[in-house]
Amino acid sequence: MFQYILRRLLIAIPILFGVTVFNFFIINLAPGNPVEMFVNPNISAEDIELKKEALGLNDPIYEQYFHWLGNVLHGDFGFSYATHEPVSQMILERIGPTLLLMGAALILAYIISIPIGILSASKQYTLTDYTTTTLSFLGISIPAFFLGLGAIYIFSVKLQILPTGGMTKLGSSGGFGDVMMHLILPAIVLAAGIAGNMVRYVRSSMLEVLGQDYLRTARAKGLKNFVVTNKHALKNAIIPIITIIGMDVTILIGGAVVTEQIFQWPGLGQLTIKAIMSRDYSLLMAINLIAAVVVLSANLLTDIMYAIVDPRIKYN
Repeated sequence: MFQYILRRLLIAIPILFGVTVFNFFIINLAPGNPVEMFVNPNISAEDIELKKEALGLNDPIYEQYFHWLGNVLHGDFGFSYATHEPVSQMILERIGPTLLLMGAALILAYIISIPIGILSASKQYTLTDYTTTTLSFLGISIPAFFLGLGAIYIFSVKLQILPTGGMTKLGSSGGFGDVMMHLILPAIVLAAGIAGNMVRYVRSSMLEVLGQDYLRTARAKGLKNFVVTNKHALKNAIIPIITIIGMDVTILIGGAVVTEQIFQWPGLGQLTIKAIMSRDYSLLMAINLIAAVVVLSANLLTDIMYAIVDPRIKYN
């Protein structure tokens, strides 16, 4: 196992390098530059050029990249072009809320989707199956921004039982209960797409297992259907579902950008939108690098969990 993890880490290094190269060139190929955000009638063309020179924006793009990479290897992500704050400090301030939102959404999605997927498989071709399948497709199909705005309108504007956005109430110190109340709507919206997708995978995996001969034998011996489904079938059906966790992390990262913006959740997703709007190259590169590390780490952990759940799997 240790050798397998080491090999995966060695493979991850060139992947991360490729991701940074691709992101850096894509970001810098976009029209405009950060200096244009500071243009006003009081700044001359000479001052603009001096600013670009000071930021290194006049250097060839490959020189800019290797300068950025050298700083990152020394633990320096640079400074924000927009606020002049250290990028690492800005990310540390925002990563906690994002992890809280993503973790809550992931747990909520699995709590909802696994029982529904099992129920759908055990009631195949019934009204229950058709209803749960339809709801799962709706969860996948409805855009997060539409679902988020609808949730705000119903639960915040009309019913007035949940806050419209933010992480804490204005003027409050932000206790646990306050944060949880603000977390409910964004977590549900972010979890909806993952839950809808997971229901389909759970249903498909359960149907495949439920048709196995050993389960027919278990039923023939007089075991109750509940025991056959939830003890014997689920144990084997859950193994391929674990591999989907790595994919869900990617969906969570993309969904968090939209969800955090809608609910004004102070995380990395909202910070990403601000960085894009201000063309803050150094901040965008740092966020993209962190996202790539998280996705690669999630896939590695998925492989490890796969081997733990199923002892038959050996990584040589």
